[in-house]
Amino acid sequence: MSLAEYTEAKYPLHKAAREGRAGILKLLLSTGKYDINFGCFDLIRPLHEACLAGHTECVRTLLEHGAEVNARNIDGGTPLCDACCNGNLEIIRMLLEQGALVNPPHTLNSPLHEAALRNKWGCVQVLVEYGVKINASDCHHGTPLHVAAVRGYLEFAAVLLSFGANVNAPHIHSTPLHLAARQLDVPMIILLLEHGANVFCQDNHGKTPEECIAPVGLNVAIAKKLLHNWACNPKPLQHFCRLVIRDSLRGKGLRLVEKLHVPRCVKDFLQFLPLQKNFFL
Repeated sequence: MSLAEYTEAKYPLHKAAREGRAGILKLLLSTGKYDINFGCFDLIRPLHEACLAGHTECVRTLLEHGAEVNARNIDGGTPLCDACCNGNLEIIRMLLEQGALVNPPHTLNSPLHEAALRNKWGCVQVLVEYGVKINASDCHHGTPLHVAAVRGYLEFAAVLLSFGANVNAPHIHSTPLHLAARQLDVPMIILLLEHGANVFCQDNHGKTPEECIAPVGLNVAIAKKLLHNWACNPKPLQHFCRLVIRDSLRGKGLRLVEKLHVPRCVKDFLQFLPLQKNFFL
């Protein structure tokens, strides 16, 4: 597509950024005719377009020419939010290195929530490195762990928990376990229980997770039995020891487990990694 076809477009920079045409983008910017931070009707800037589409070179070009890294669209979303929708780690790092706010205020969904909504769990570690609030709650979804639980994103939930997400965080009194129970998601229920989910916690209707299970559907019997047994049977001391140690490290980062002066098998246990059979027997 020729340069002329872009100059005739309503929003030339937006079009080039959206389509990944870094060369065309440079030519357009070199003319000096276009405002790189111009927002169209919904306040989307060219940088938003490039980040959402995952076009690394376009993002680099725009930033080099002065694109506003924390520009807001009509919903308050920043380019970092869009980059987390796409999951391009190179773009995410690029934005953060250029001063993108990892916890932008007044957004409908934070960058971490955007990643959670699309199961882009590879984004979590990068965002954690830059100080993301892993337990931040929004008005619609709750915490990112709530999002993972209701959507059945087991890998995302596991990664969040490995970085210290609060397994019992409430959203309208519902915990992630309530949501997993409603979805009859047995693997998610097991993951949350192992990480200390409270089976006795009540939602805004006074229901425990077990009472939130639908009367019909696949896995009803399994989910009910699992939650009932967990509530009725005492857990071994090692389970509570693990939770206490992990909780004491949460504020400092669970990655400090690797620095503990304990045997490898104990570190693996604290991180929910596979253990040699019968180690604790």
